[in-house]
Amino acid sequence: MPTKVPGISPSNLSFLSYVPTAVARNVGPLEPAERDPVQLRRTGLAITAIMLIGGILVTVAYRIKHRADEQDARPHVVQRLTEVFFGRDQNNKAFTTEQLKGKITVFTPLSLREEDRMQQALEIMREMAQKFPDDDRLRFLGITVDPGNDGPEQLKSVLEKLGVADDERWFFVQAEEEAARGYIRHKIRVDFRESIPSPGGPRQRFRSTLVFIDEHLHVLNPAFDLNRAREVEEDAKQMLKNDPGKAEKLGARERINDLEKAVERFYEVLQYIRDGDLKEG
Repeated sequence: MPTKVPGISPSNLSFLSYVPTAVARNVGPLEPAERDPVQLRRTGLAITAIMLIGGILVTVAYRIKHRADEQDARPHVVQRLTEVFFGRDQNNKAFTTEQLKGKITVFTPLSLREEDRMQQALEIMREMAQKFPDDDRLRFLGITVDPGNDGPEQLKSVLEKLGVADDERWFFVQAEEEAARGYIRHKIRVDFRESIPSPGGPRQRFRSTLVFIDEHLHVLNPAFDLNRAREVEEDAKQMLKNDPGKAEKLGARERINDLEKAVERFYEVLQYIRDGDLKEG
């Protein structure tokens, strides 16, 4: 929610944005402004409050999500991929989403400029592939949102680093940027950008999300943001250390193992999909 400044309204702002330039003023020598220690202290407290509130809001959102899961843990259908997506894979071979029919796919958006943000998602995909090395029903799909930077050669290099370049179940795909971003957003229903609070105002960053697609090309919820799970875990630990009273009220202690719980939930959802046990969307 934007911070309200006393005495400033939208109408005031529109007035202030227009300043006549034809009026000349006599301005004397400029002197350095004196720094008010009280004001600096207030500014520091405000910045701290912004960061703390961000952590609290994330924790509260996670509590709401987990409560919904507790009511019915089965994954549910978001929609079906009726529109075929075309691209080129890491071997520069044609790829279409028709190749996913009859398979269980775990999908994540890619941006090789965001290697740190992708790490958690790619690690669990590799772990899943190693856990079920002979399961040909599984597919591991990534579509880059930055095709100008992430060509087949670069995508193959990532798979080589992961040690799965020879695993034919993996497809890291490049396509025309607008088509790729539109398909991810509107068909797979995954956000690959998110806004987070910061002292300088909201800022955008890459969001690395995991989502399952079943053998009938149904996109399923829940989606998994392991970066967020890790951040919630870290925020909860900090809250317990710095403000135990507030941490107790918000149930922060329940969130100190969120990354581990998210991974457990990931495999639980996979088992539901294998069993064909889905709930209505």
